[in-house]
Amino acid sequence: MAVGYIAFKMKILNHTVCKHLSTFVLEITMPIMIIDAVLSLDNSQKPGTSTIVTLFVASILFYVVMPIIAFVVVKFLAKTIHIKKYREGLYMLMMVFGNVGFMGFPILKAACGSNGELAVFYAAILNIFFNIAFFTYGIMIVGYGTEAQGKISWKKFISPGMISSFVGIALYAFGIHYPATGKGNMVTDVVEGLFGTIGDLTPPLAMIIVGATLASVALKEVFSEWRIYVFVFIRQIVIPLLLFPVFKIFIKDSLLSIVLFIEFLMPIANSATIVANEYDLDSRFTAKAIFISTLASIVAIPLILWLTSFYPI
Repeated sequence: MAVGYIAFKMKILNHTVCKHLSTFVLEITMPIMIIDAVLSLDNSQKPGTSTIVTLFVASILFYVVMPIIAFVVVKFLAKTIHIKKYREGLYMLMMVFGNVGFMGFPILKAACGSNGELAVFYAAILNIFFNIAFFTYGIMIVGYGTEAQGKISWKKFISPGMISSFVGIALYAFGIHYPATGKGNMVTDVVEGLFGTIGDLTPPLAMIIVGATLASVALKEVFSEWRIYVFVFIRQIVIPLLLFPVFKIFIKDSLLSIVLFIEFLMPIANSATIVANEYDLDSRFTAKAIFISTLASIVAIPLILWLTSFYPI
């Protein structure tokens, strides 16, 4: 992130370059990283059916329970710190949906070490449910407190990330993976090397783009929204600490528990600003919230992971 921040300030990167790089990551390197992660799983790494079922159930429950928590928290904030009525829907949207793809995938691959490929596979399945929830519940709730009415567009479900997630599940289901070392042919070796090289571009490019995005925002304007601090503190510190025991108690697979919890810690999804723009809502406010949330995550994610390491369960 520091490289991206410095490069933007030195005018090596600009808004146009960052936009094209984001598209490159979202539509090319990240989908390839997902497919490469699944193909890299050998039979000894593949999770059992019970683990996959647990992941599906946990993903569904997450996007059922979190909207309820979001509604309660936002109503509490409306009474205590008097957030504006027309922003309540945006707060609910930002509470539920984190940056599970653009930031989540690369962080998981880096954080989980030798289990990075399996972690990305788990995250790809979660990403499917993220998209379903975002383009249904998210679109309907974003205009809460206003006269804006979100419309569900099924076309938006079709994206390279969604397609690669489904392809990954199919590859897993049919037991398709790279040949063992030394047992492949020239074609499989080329595909494995190509996919691996392109997929490995995702973590550094994603972090560079995030750093450049942080550098592009006028700090004086951003930090004037003090209510966002309260919201981000509750979203990224208080709620994760309260819910961590749930992950540990009900999800017995340690890697799956870590993956879901790290995805839960991700900052606000960039999609919030896109939707706010589309429905003529307060997109400048969501951009500020995303900035502060992303900046806070640099400290919040390692802090929460450190604090939860002391849980007696």
